[in-house]
Amino acid sequence: MEAQRSNANVIPVVSEIEQSRVQTQTRLFSPLLAIAPGPTRVVRSSLSLSWQGILLERRLSSPGERRSASIDRHVISMFNGSPSRLEYRGLSGEFVACLTRPRTIMVTPAGPVPDIRLHTSSEFIHCALEDNFTRNVIEELDHPAVRPIFRVGIQEKSIQRILGMLMEELEAERPFGRLYVDSLANALATRYVLLDAGSTGRSESRVAGLVPRILSRVREKIEANLDADLSLDSLAEESGYSRAHFLRMFRVATGLTPHQYVLDLRLRRAQDCLRQAGSSIIDVAVSCGFSSQSHMTSVFRQRLEMTPGEFRRNA
Repeated sequence: MEAQRSNANVIPVVSEIEQSRVQTQTRLFSPLLAIAPGPTRVVRSSLSLSWQGILLERRLSSPGERRSASIDRHVISMFNGSPSRLEYRGLSGEFVACLTRPRTIMVTPAGPVPDIRLHTSSEFIHCALEDNFTRNVIEELDHPAVRPIFRVGIQEKSIQRILGMLMEELEAERPFGRLYVDSLANALATRYVLLDAGSTGRSESRVAGLVPRILSRVREKIEANLDADLSLDSLAEESGYSRAHFLRMFRVATGLTPHQYVLDLRLRRAQDCLRQAGSSIIDVAVSCGFSSQSHMTSVFRQRLEMTPGEFRRNA
C-alpha cells in the first residue's frame, strides 16, 4: 500500500516556466477542460506537438463536480496512481457510485457528458480523438462499428497498453516521431470504435499485402526521406490506400509496421555511415533521421547491445 501511494505521487519534473506555459496554453485551448470534474492541473500535454487526430494529456484533478458539459471529441481516460472514488449520473437520473482501480478505462463519446462527482484527488491520462479522425477509422473498417456509450470501469489491455506507450512517447527525451504516434493513434481509435462490437474486425490473415510495384514506391519514398520526420499519412498517400488499409497491407508485405521498418533502415544506414571515417556520431544521427545522438545510442544498445562509438571501433 505504501509503495502504491509513493508511486502515485511520482510525476515528471518540469521547469516552472515550462509548466506555466503548458498550463496557460491548455486553459485557453484544451477541449479536455470540458470533462474535468473538479479543479485540474496539467502535468503533460501534446497540445503544442504536431500529433494528428489526437490530444494526449496527463492531469491531476481535485475533488469536485461537473454539470451540463459537452465535448466535440471522443475521450478515452485511464485512471493512474491510487484508486479513485466518483459518481456519475446514469440514464435513470440517479447517481451511480464507482471505485476505480489504477489503469481502469473510462470512455466519453463526443456529445453531452454526464454529471460527475469526483470524491478523491486523482491522476488521469486523457486521450481525445478528433471526431473526423474517428469517423475515418470507422469508414475504413470491414466490420460494423457500434457507437460507444459513456462507460466507467473498463479493463481493456490493448487500450491500456497503447495509452501507456503514447504517454511514454510524450514524456520521452528521445521521441520516436510522428510515424510511431500515427500508428498508435490509428490502433487506439480502432480499439475504441470496436469496443462494444465483440470483435476486432477483419483478420489480418485475409488481408493482401502491398503489390511489389506499390511496395517498391513506398520504400523509395522512405529511403529518400529517411532524415525527415515521416508521417503515416504521407506513406499511405504514396500507396494510394487509406491509413488503416496501408498499415495492414504493409505489415503483411514486410512483416513489420512502417515504424519498425523505418527504424531498421535507419539503423542499417547508421552502421554503414559509422564504418566510414570523417563523420561525427552526431552528424550520422541527424543524417539517418534519429531525433538526437542519444536516441541513436539508445537504439544501438537495444538492437546491437553496443553504443555507436563501440560499433565504430569494432568496425
